[in-house]
Amino acid sequence: MKSARRQAIADRKKKKEKHSFPLFKFLIPIVLAAVLYLFLGLNTHVWNGKDKVSLVFREDAGNIGVTVLDPVLSEVTTLIIPGDTQVDIARNYGTFRIKNVWQLGVNEKIGGSLLAETVTQNFLFPVFLWNSKSPGLDEGEAGRILNFIFLPGQTNISFGDRLRMGFFAMGVQDLGRSKIDLGKSQFLDKKKLNDGEPGYVISGPVSQRLTVYFSDNEIGDQNIKVNITDATGTSGISEKLGEILQVIGGKVVSIDKKSVSEDSDCIVTGLNREAVKKISNLFSCKVGSQKTSFDLDIRVGREFAKRF
Repeated sequence: MKSARRQAIADRKKKKEKHSFPLFKFLIPIVLAAVLYLFLGLNTHVWNGKDKVSLVFREDAGNIGVTVLDPVLSEVTTLIIPGDTQVDIARNYGTFRIKNVWQLGVNEKIGGSLLAETVTQNFLFPVFLWNSKSPGLDEGEAGRILNFIFLPGQTNISFGDRLRMGFFAMGVQDLGRSKIDLGKSQFLDKKKLNDGEPGYVISGPVSQRLTVYFSDNEIGDQNIKVNITDATGTSGISEKLGEILQVIGGKVVSIDKKSVSEDSDCIVTGLNREAVKKISNLFSCKVGSQKTSFDLDIRVGREFAKRF
């Protein structure tokens, strides 16, 4: 009788164990997901994973690549600028082949920022993130992307941003990947350069067929109105600034020329806080607190002209 009773108790225990679901098994994935979310939040400085983001890099052969990630269309596009393309270097460093800009930035202790600024000013590609070697995002190869995430070389892209970019790129289908070699297109002309050797020059105004890849979905959709206050005392600065902002999707409605502000660099304010953040990152501007009626209000002075 006792044996039968013990057996009944054992059977009930087994049945209970079979149907029970330990709480820790349920909590582990939730905790891991929460930790990953918190980690990404603390280590992601630029990309929200929803809007377009772009980065510039140099290839071993000296060519320069600009990769654009577009989450809306689930696309990765890379534009290749031949290294022998003649450009005006940012910060008034002169005119050289673009393949020499990276080393010049290293020599001047400003890193890849000089390359990013040079690409932005010459091609109107709004880019401020840079990497010393190709991240392989346009190819989707896991090995190269993991190398970019964990061993990027010299870069100003945070670990969280690299991780988010890498996961996105690996999830893009082959049809969503494209590479455009500007040296094999009508966007560059081949001719003898200032140094007497053959190379490439930009053929007229930069085509909208290229700049369309860099339009910001949010800024463009919200019809952001922009005011530029130019206190640089240098001709062409506000106009070039306006061209870049229009590529992103902003509508420059006013350019106000003021007397030269010697110690002023760049201050951004505006009603649209997200647009203010993006533009301050792009042009390395301070975020101001002045009141304005514009969605985006940018004031630039003499110090900005020195580095633009």
